[in-house]
Amino acid sequence: MAQHVEAAVHSALDQSYADLEIVAVDDGSTDGTLEVLKRLELASEGRLRVIKQANAGACSARNVGLANTTGEWIQFLDADDVLFPEKIERQIALAMDQRAAVIIGSYRNRYDGSRSPETVTPLIGDPWEALIRTRMGTTSANLFRRDAIVNAGGWDASLRSSQDYELLFRILKSGATVAWDEVIGCEVLKRETGSISRTNERENWLRYLDLRCAMRDHLWQVDPKRYVDTIAIADQYLFMAIRVLSKHDRQAAFDAFQCMLPEGFIPERNVATTSSYQLAYRLFGFRNAERLAGLMSGTRTT
Repeated sequence: MAQHVEAAVHSALDQSYADLEIVAVDDGSTDGTLEVLKRLELASEGRLRVIKQANAGACSARNVGLANTTGEWIQFLDADDVLFPEKIERQIALAMDQRAAVIIGSYRNRYDGSRSPETVTPLIGDPWEALIRTRMGTTSANLFRRDAIVNAGGWDASLRSSQDYELLFRILKSGATVAWDEVIGCEVLKRETGSISRTNERENWLRYLDLRCAMRDHLWQVDPKRYVDTIAIADQYLFMAIRVLSKHDRQAAFDAFQCMLPEGFIPERNVATTSSYQLAYRLFGFRNAERLAGLMSGTRTT
């Protein structure tokens, strides 16, 4: 992180919106990050404040930053991301104009390997559909009104993945309004290997499934007629995630299929779910369709 954090801090200091309270929380770093932050704090003429804590994870650090600031609007920024200069000013103006509690932003992914950068934009329209489709921004791209986060209970420090979407889920459940920003506001570093979110794929997909299932069930409870199309989309995303989980833990995938999807569920055709897979699914069911797919791809099945 030490090689990236200076650019991240400067991107906050260089914002066109001048009335900022900037706090950097060092989460027990051992790679020289704290030393870089202290140097930047000294040079900032009081604009940057550094807080050190024992290692407790990103969500804990964000909660500490939230508790040690007073502003109405909150911009979270991970240590290896950078904000573009007008990001905060533009999003605050958008929030004020649309009376929104959360601004969902566009961003650019950059990769530490040979992969080309890519632009990611939100799915503008129904925030529930955007949430289910994982098209509702990312931590550094979004902007939050403080009371929206506080009323939702803050970040869940027990989670190792799906942290921002779990928070957004609770914020939406509270009735918060959303606005959309189509202008790219930040750049996000994506590591090909070694990041926390990639170290345990099985657990990550189980969390993804649990969260999307909770989203769908919430919509069922609120108004199943109003959200009938969004609920159907959630079922399709659950199925796609279950198929990915089957590559890591086939039995867990079979169990998830049984308990999460409605009786008579039929998967839609897409790049991964081919017409031949659909036929096998209709004839033999999910378990045997997965076994056949595994045999066709050379994957060991159990």
